[in-house]
Amino acid sequence: MEYIFYSSALIGLSYLIYKLFLAKETFYHLNRWILLGLIFLSFTLPFITVPEHLSFRTIFVKESIADTSPQLQTTESILPDTSTVISPDVTSSSPTLSTDSTGPSSLDWKNLILYIYLLGVFVFAVHFIIQLGVLLYRIIKNPIVEFDEYKIIETDKSHAPYSFWNRIFMNPSQYNPDTYLQILKHEQMHIKGKHSLDMLLVELLVMFQWFNPFAWWYRKAIDNNLEYLTDDGMLTHGEDKESYQMNLLRVSTPNMPTGLATNYNQSFLKKRILMMNSKKSTAKSGWKYLIILPILTLTVLSFNPIKHIDTTISEHEGTISNNDESVNTSITNSDFTKGAWDAEVGGGKLCVMFRSSAPLQKSFWSNTRCYEPSLFAKFPKGTKQKMNVTNDVGTMTFIGEFDGKIGDGKYIFEANPAFTNALEKYNLTVEKNDLVLSFLTEFDTNYLAYLEKENISITQENFEDIIRKSLPLDKLKMYQKELTNLGYNAYTIDEICKLNLFDVDLSYINFINKLNTSRASLKEITKAKIHNVTPNYIDIFKNQGYSKISIKEARDLKIHKVTPEFINSFKNIGYSNITLEEAKKLKIHNVTADLIKAYKKAGQKNISLKEAMKLKIHDITPALVKGTNGHSSSSTNHSGKTKSKTEQNPSELIAAFEKLGYKNIDLNEAIALKTHNVTPEFVKKFNAIGYKNIPLKKVIALKVHDITTEMPAEYAKIGYKDLSIEDLLSLKIHDVTPQYITVFKKTKFGDLPLKRIISFKIHDITPEFLKLFEEMGFKNITADQAHGLKIHDVTPEFITSLQKEDPNVSLDQAIKIKMVF
Repeated sequence: MEYIFYSSALIGLSYLIYKLFLAKETFYHLNRWILLGLIFLSFTLPFITVPEHLSFRTIFVKESIADTSPQLQTTESILPDTSTVISPDVTSSSPTLSTDSTGPSSLDWKNLILYIYLLGVFVFAVHFIIQLGVLLYRIIKNPIVEFDEYKIIETDKSHAPYSFWNRIFMNPSQYNPDTYLQILKHEQMHIKGKHSLDMLLVELLVMFQWFNPFAWWYRKAIDNNLEYLTDDGMLTHGEDKESYQMNLLRVSTPNMPTGLATNYNQSFLKKRILMMNSKKSTAKSGWKYLIILPILTLTVLSFNPIKHIDTTISEHEGTISNNDESVNTSITNSDFTKGAWDAEVGGGKLCVMFRSSAPLQKSFWSNTRCYEPSLFAKFPKGTKQKMNVTNDVGTMTFIGEFDGKIGDGKYIFEANPAFTNALEKYNLTVEKNDLVLSFLTEFDTNYLAYLEKENISITQENFEDIIRKSLPLDKLKMYQKELTNLGYNAYTIDEICKLNLFDVDLSYINFINKLNTSRASLKEITKAKIHNVTPNYIDIFKNQGYSKISIKEARDLKIHKVTPEFINSFKNIGYSNITLEEAKKLKIHNVTADLIKAYKKAGQKNISLKEAMKLKIHDITPALVKGTNGHSSSSTNHSGKTKSKTEQNPSELIAAFEKLGYKNIDLNEAIALKTHNVTPEFVKKFNAIGYKNIPLKKVIALKVHDITTEMPAEYAKIGYKDLSIEDLLSLKIHDVTPQYITVFKKTKFGDLPLKRIISFKIHDITPEFLKLFEEMGFKNITADQAHGLKIHDVTPEFITSLQKEDPNVSLDQAIKIKMVF
């Protein structure tokens, strides 16, 4: 079911991507393949497992790796709780837990959901087959006319024409010859494009995701795009637009064909006509398609399963020893109550790996724990022997062979029902896998009694944190004492669990607090430990002269892999005062000392680190910079080389603009010109129509707002000549088009200056707005009054309320009252 829900979410994401970014674009062919490709990806991406170092889930996986230390006793003679046995000497850790609910009620619930889903799939599969049957019935029943490689099924029913595969279904008696011929051409385009395959695929999508509203909307999106694609094809092949649109209206009928067919008329006829009349998309819209890849990549890295995690957790309290644990996270269906064990004595410890019996299965998991060798001291000699270990939670039975040094076998865990009952008194519920973790964490009745004695109430979530992140009772007591001594009086069980999980001890907390110059939060301390911010790491930077370094700075440096060697590489080429913040940004933008050397060699002798980052961000290479001497604040003499027509370096660009009269252009201005693709030819075009000496910033603004040299002529036609550059920018920015002005001139305010017309547009003062007040008897509204009404939000309702007190209230009075009150 997890796969079904994840793929459903991906379908929803795919639909939103299409709807928000692509639906209004006229690249219908590309949209078709994007829509089909996203369906394929939605069903295949969930199978991808992400390497740990790439996954955004890694931190959460690490936080869920438990580190446990059970108090164990052999059932051959129930051993007392002494340090000579194993209770304080066990080093333990537990796997990443994605436990399933395994109780009867939980299983029934999951099965019920599964049965409902399968029933839905069955119903829609039957519906799919019925649709195919209906098409087949109509093919058999009705006369067929062969037309080239197509077959026309002539029906006698009133319905919209439609096609499926190479067959066209229509009632010829409904249409005149011209319309009939155009319908045939339309449906032939559907057939040539094999659009029936799209419809079959999307019907299968709806069949398997019948519960997902996004799947239904996705089907409509594909259907709509196929119609847009066909309409565009018809117009491209010479059909008259007006004639074609009129035929669409003639053919319109409410009787829709089967969902498997591509049809000539649909309820979105108005949208089709709007798309036919819309402006064609340009290459500038390409970024909308490129955004799909990072969105899907981010989704995969955030939600897909992690391939493999190896984590080592060390404990140094008392006689607790170091141990390693290898965890596979695909354990959703695992049963921890039985499995295999492998044991080996080494370094004075007995390390036992608990694992699933079938290591090659996807649900494989393993967990290694180290104990005192005395744990297996009474393990019987020989093959297929048995030994029991018990605590309050239950009994672990080891079956196998152990020769005193190495051994292996099977294990079975049996829970103690009394412990489950004890948990229920605290409103805590536990699954059978969690009982194993409770056993290993030594979360027993003594633990519960301590919590009650200390007035520590825990929620279900707290309980799961303790057993899954493994917080033994002795560790809880230790952290309580240590944190209180350090002045931490408010903390949560979850925070303590994470401190224990990542082996954050008293010395590390003191180190971070000293580094922070004040008491850091436990969350900050844990983050620093996760990113391995150690005293040695800090000392390395302090030795480089960075005496004041914050936790955040240290963590950022570690995350972005900023090393002293990286910083020294910049110091060695003259940047002795480089800050840690600058070093981080240089690393983020992949600016190296070698790159800066190349910029200097290309002529930027005094380039700053900030300038280097700007050049890199805007993809200006040393090859493009070469020869900019004399044109930049950080360069000397000009010595450029000839470049190809397709690529112009800053030196050539600056030189070209200098010929137009723009002096002292610096590198930052050159970057702005290149970023916005402002060329000398662009300026010359404006010069040619009378706009001389345009400031460079205004030139860039003209390009940014897509103002062309045709624009002044369009306004001149309606009486506005000699417009300034500022006027053109204002008109464009506020979308005051010649068409808007033409309509505006027909109103009583038609003789207003251009700036007042722009102001009317800015404040959305429309004829409809003014008509509301004219209908109340205010016939001679002035321009100033119109502005006042809109700016101060004076509504007809407000004036009506004033007229109840004073029937003769004027618009000016109403505006003043609104301003005051």
